[in-house]
Amino acid sequence: MEVNESYLKQTFRNRCEILTSNGIQQLSIPVVHGKGKKLKTKEVEIDYSTNWQTLHSRAIRTAYASSPYFEDYFQELDHIINKNHQFLIDKNSELLYFLCKSLDIKIELIETTEFVLNNENLLTRNFLERNIDIGFVYQQVIGFSSEFVSNLSMVDLLFNEGPMARNRLLN
Repeated sequence: MEVNESYLKQTFRNRCEILTSNGIQQLSIPVVHGKGKKLKTKEVEIDYSTNWQTLHSRAIRTAYASSPYFEDYFQELDHIINKNHQFLIDKNSELLYFLCKSLDIKIELIETTEFVLNNENLLTRNFLERNIDIGFVYQQVIGFSSEFVSNLSMVDLLFNEGPMARNRLLN
């Protein structure tokens, strides 16, 4: 996991989108800004001066409570959301482990010791900053009355597809 690059604002590192009955809603974890200095990704702290955790939990519950796998995953996800991690990288790591465990994917995160700018991490960064077409459509709870909405958070896929999400992703 790249932890030594300069933190980029307004990226997937602290935000995601979910599908609600009112359309797409962006959830963003507020961070403490470095006051003019560049911070490494591992140095970015979460800002708890607002009630964002409750708002995120309520938004996810409202959007996905009627989804087929909500009861299977929400409690653990909610616990991670409401845990007061000091650093964004720690919350993101725990969320990644949760998603991988839920999808029965074994991972070991190894943090970088230094950031080396090369073509490989430039390609990875550019790839991850774009909207990605996952290449398949699945039934979304909100989607019963509208078209499929792509490029949402993994929680949309997880709550709607449950354990089948793994096979969908691997195919």
